[in-house]
Amino acid sequence: MIVYLSTPDHQRPIREYLESHGAALKGVLEPMTYPQFLQARERPRGAYVFSDIERLSEPERLRAESAWQELAGRGCRLLNHPTRSMRRFELLRALHQRGSNDFAVHRLAAGAEPPRLPVFLRRENDHRGPRTPLLGTPAELAAEVERWRRSGEALGEVIATEFCDTADADRVYRKYGAFLLGDRVIPRHVFFSEWWNVKSWNLAGDDYLAEELDYLLGNPHQQELREIFALARIDYGRIDYALLDGRIQVWEINTNPMIVRPTAARSARHAVHARFAAALEVAWKEVAASTVDPGREG
Repeated sequence: MIVYLSTPDHQRPIREYLESHGAALKGVLEPMTYPQFLQARERPRGAYVFSDIERLSEPERLRAESAWQELAGRGCRLLNHPTRSMRRFELLRALHQRGSNDFAVHRLAAGAEPPRLPVFLRRENDHRGPRTPLLGTPAELAAEVERWRRSGEALGEVIATEFCDTADADRVYRKYGAFLLGDRVIPRHVFFSEWWNVKSWNLAGDDYLAEELDYLLGNPHQQELREIFALARIDYGRIDYALLDGRIQVWEINTNPMIVRPTAARSARHAVHARFAAALEVAWKEVAASTVDPGREG
């Protein structure tokens, strides 16, 4: 069995998956909330996915870490560490410092103005994306910071991200997404858009669909992505990224991403969803089979 842990308000990704493309995994993949997990007197043997680590409070992370250590001592397969896995700011800062990402991120609470504009603002640990348009002047940035202050939101949870223009010669932006599950890197999608903030397919057509299918078939970046997941100390999640002159620019790793929506089978991109779902099912079964029983060793 695989226990999939998420916060109470964010169970939708795993539950929608099990009601659609993941239906064959019912009984193998078991959703559980962190409160249920942390309050349980007994925890079943199996594999555990610690998703949503960026949404946990500090006390919850520490309690989850204690449970993680107990499960590790029993030989359970554990994906993502509650405190060691990198969250968004830490990962993007590390990638910029090593020269992988061309853009930097800055905490507003630090007080210093970002050295390079434009930037956009977002909360550090949610997945709603940019909360502002691109801010191209110090005055625009200052006005937004003041607006956040007046709203009562804590500036300590807001980060400024430098804009990285990854549009091609036709001004089309691509956002690639790929999952890591255990030992497998599984391409998920390519989104095409005329807008810099790419959240879904805004451009459609046979050529784009063919390009997306080629990405799923070829898995062209798997070794580089594997190295980034290893740097982040993340074993399950979806990495979102673009290419700049052929080099990967990472936007984030989401540890509780949408998997496959129930409506995917009726989508014009159903072949993309079906191919991904088949590969993911294989990976889940590999994880389920990988837990070592210490009593049977030797």
